[in-house]
Amino acid sequence: MPVTGRDVAICDATLALLAEVGYDRMSMDAVAARAHASKATIYRRWPGKRELVLDALHTRHGPSESPPDTGTLRGDLVTSLRAMAGSDGCDEGELMAGVLRAMRHSPELGNCMRGEVLDRKRATFRTIVDRAVLRGELPSAAPADLAHEVAGALWVQRVLVVGGEVDDAFIVHVTDDVLIPLLSHVPTTTDLAYDQETP
Repeated sequence: MPVTGRDVAICDATLALLAEVGYDRMSMDAVAARAHASKATIYRRWPGKRELVLDALHTRHGPSESPPDTGTLRGDLVTSLRAMAGSDGCDEGELMAGVLRAMRHSPELGNCMRGEVLDRKRATFRTIVDRAVLRGELPSAAPADLAHEVAGALWVQRVLVVGGEVDDAFIVHVTDDVLIPLLSHVPTTTDLAYDQETP
């Protein structure tokens, strides 16, 4: 079935409510009210909340695209983190927080979130790091996956624990004070020995 402007509005409303109140508290009534649509319109396309959320996640992200190439590691990181902060007003950290509990009870929802959000972010970091290595900005052993995990942990800490906004100041801090030093670090003999000893 082709996606209409009404479908997009309903999906946008779904994601906004997920970020605000979470999956358990989100209702089809609330989605209908937020999207200015009737429940009949929603149920004609989606049989239930789970199907609507899954479709909304797919609609938000669409086909995979390479992150913008700004010509520098710092520019690529800042630009990509800004995009993850949600130019459409729906931050991915808040979105993840909204469905975190539901993911434990719905394998399909969990797999979708991991595929649509986490795996895409990991791929973005790998692309950015690969480019920086080719430009000579980073060593070939730069830990792209570790940088992705650290950025994600800081994001969740900011959104869930601190309750702060993922604003430009936070993005610049994560980029300049955490990610670039982490990615630029050249492993020493001591580091390698520790990695080998760590189970």
